[in-house]
Amino acid sequence: MEVPKFKVSQTLIKEYHNFCETVRNYYDKGSKEPYDRFSKYKHTCGKLFKARYIDKSIDSVPSDAMKLGIYFEYLCTGSIPKNGIAPEPVKNKKTGELTAPYQTVTESAMFFKKIIAKYKIKIVKANYYLSDDDKSGLIDIFAEWNKKKVIIDLKYSGLIDNKWDDMGWDTDNLHNKHNLMIQGVHYKILAKDILGIDDIPFYFFVFNSANPTDAKIILQRVDPDEVLRHRQQIRDVKDQIIKLLHNPNGFKALPDYKTCQNCPLYISCEERSEVPDITEVHYRGRFEENL
Repeated sequence: MEVPKFKVSQTLIKEYHNFCETVRNYYDKGSKEPYDRFSKYKHTCGKLFKARYIDKSIDSVPSDAMKLGIYFEYLCTGSIPKNGIAPEPVKNKKTGELTAPYQTVTESAMFFKKIIAKYKIKIVKANYYLSDDDKSGLIDIFAEWNKKKVIIDLKYSGLIDNKWDDMGWDTDNLHNKHNLMIQGVHYKILAKDILGIDDIPFYFFVFNSANPTDAKIILQRVDPDEVLRHRQQIRDVKDQIIKLLHNPNGFKALPDYKTCQNCPLYISCEERSEVPDITEVHYRGRFEENL
């Protein structure tokens, strides 16, 4: 069996962990500890994972929030999405003016340009794809700052001060959010192996989707041991996926009613879930002393 060629991105790693945890919970009903250090997971069907990340036969459909982020990056850097079509803002059908979210994102992009002008940051490349035989990553901004090459990742978020959500950007707890922190580690490795830049400075520029003049500039420092762990993780994930590709049941469908409804494979998938499953709830009654 010929295995499709694929490269390990930080997104693929996270989605593969989601798939592994989905398999555990699908058959074990959550009886085991969460996989690795990813404390939460989203239901990820093996059939969809393979189609999207290995076969690359389907693209992700952006949500409304993602569309705002894509438009934000376009305004900041001029970068065009993968489909090659420049994103358009949403306008009010009656007035022809930008809707409130798109007015805010436009002002946020103006604030970004003010920031890079103030810090004298020179954008060298935007939407910069780096890859070798094993791994890949798409850099939002490859720039020069204080005579050093740096990587800047743009985030447009409604969770800029959220401490507890896995996607929240409160800096007090940010070091524990591996789903976010993995990106800096992965890109530092790409810069080292492909560009020859050791420990390249990596920044998150996080902009508040509710306030166009609110933003955070976060410099992510990475422990050398974490770099070694991530390199091993890249190898492990690739090896595990290759083994699963050799197994006819490796990336099998894991139907879930809610997930299936929005799946791009829904029409053609014979294993799709068309009605909700039955969920059991065990009621033990009330103790007399609590009455």
